[in-house]
Amino acid sequence: MPARVGLEKIEKPPSVDDTAYLHIKRAILDCALAPGQGLVETRLAEELGVSRTPVRRGIARLEQEGFVTPDVSKGYKVAGISLRELEEMYQLREILECHLIRETAEQFTEDELAVMESALQAADQALEQDDYPAFLAANRGFHHAFDRKYGNQRISEVLDRLDEHVYRAIMWGFRGRGGGASDLLGYGDHRLILKAIREGDVESAVSVMRDHLRYGPHFVVEPSAD
Repeated sequence: MPARVGLEKIEKPPSVDDTAYLHIKRAILDCALAPGQGLVETRLAEELGVSRTPVRRGIARLEQEGFVTPDVSKGYKVAGISLRELEEMYQLREILECHLIRETAEQFTEDELAVMESALQAADQALEQDDYPAFLAANRGFHHAFDRKYGNQRISEVLDRLDEHVYRAIMWGFRGRGGGASDLLGYGDHRLILKAIREGDVESAVSVMRDHLRYGPHFVVEPSAD
């Protein structure tokens, strides 16, 4: 049997269905399609330059993920952002992320702590440029340091799914406040957490993270109806 030559598999190009789904999802996450806004298949198809079929399939996938809900008068609409749902998401994050800090805080190397510091610096730079998507990406880079260190793939997947819903809620909060709301988001807590970890004070790091996550749902201004 001939030896393998090490060729890489050819990646399949994204399908039209996948592309439509991702474009619509991106618009929902960034709140270009606002909570409660009706989704008109023909209009979305026209803007995307595709037929209605991939749009319809994309909407069906987004309904399964909780970003789209049926609307009697309009067919479908972007799901609302309710305070109750956000509180439940953040409660789950609190349970998971506080546990992750307690389990991993003493395991980080100086190089890894430097990477976490870099994430905070990247967030600072994004805020200076009013680039809120980049700010939130760096923000989650800091949070994800703990689950990546812990190494439980199932926990990481749960947090990844929560991330998208939380991202959308915070983007909606930024829009409601007109931006410039990093202090209200508790961004400074991250530096307190990192400082406590460097000092070996694990319980203080856990305590700050707990308070940080308990405040999170209340950042959103005037959540839309379900």
